[in-house]
This record gives sequence, structure tokens and C-alpha cells, in this order.
Amino acid sequence: FLQFPVAQMSASVSVDLVDKVEILNPEALQKDPTNLTVILHEEDHTIGNSLKHILCKMAEVEFCGYNVPHPLEDKILVRVQTRRGVSAASVLIEALDQLELVFASIRQKFQSALEEFHS
Repeated sequence: FLQFPVAQMSASVSVDLVDKVEILNPEALQKDPTNLTVILHEEDHTIGNSLKHILCKMAEVEFCGYNVPHPLEDKILVRVQTRRGVSAASVLIEALDQLELVFASIRQKFQSALEEFHS
């Protein structure tokens, strides 16, 4: 019911997001698809704050936030609440797609600057 794609990080490395994303309460999501809380394993403030920033700019989002449950745990909790009739899961997936584009742009600019530096 929630389809998370495989994220292509480079030509040689890909991460299956299904292994990194856990829906905190799937039963509640089925009852109310406008509220979603997920656990993103192996992530920290870098992804959490960036994702929150993108989500807050989306018109469909009424509330979004994230927290790190404990500094020694390698995970974050992301909460999304959308307007009635808008799936929080689809909004989260759209935000993750946008975040992937941002990081791809940063990577491309960094690689270009590095090549220019070495030449």
C-alpha cells in the first residue's frame, strides 16, 4: 500500500528505501491517510531538517516535523499531517523525490567544483 522506490545514490550504490522506512502505526494510517508518522533508519538531522523544510513549503501540508528519539539511536521520526482528502504518504514520497533532486544538484555542483579545482 505504500511503495517506496529504490533510491539511486551513485552508479555503484543504491539503497532500498523499504529497508530504511518504517511506518510507525500502519493501522492508524489506514483509518486516516492524512496523518503519517514514519521512522527513517540510519538518518539524522541532515535529512530530517531538509525534509521538514521541503514539506513545510507544500500547500497540502498542515503540519510536519521530525525528531531524533535519542542521540545514540541512528534514526529519526517524521510526522506529516495533510489537508483532508490528501494522502500524507503520497506527499511524503513527493517530498523525498524533491529532496533527492536537491542532493543530486549539490553533488553535481560539488563534483564540478572539484574537477575545476584539480584542473
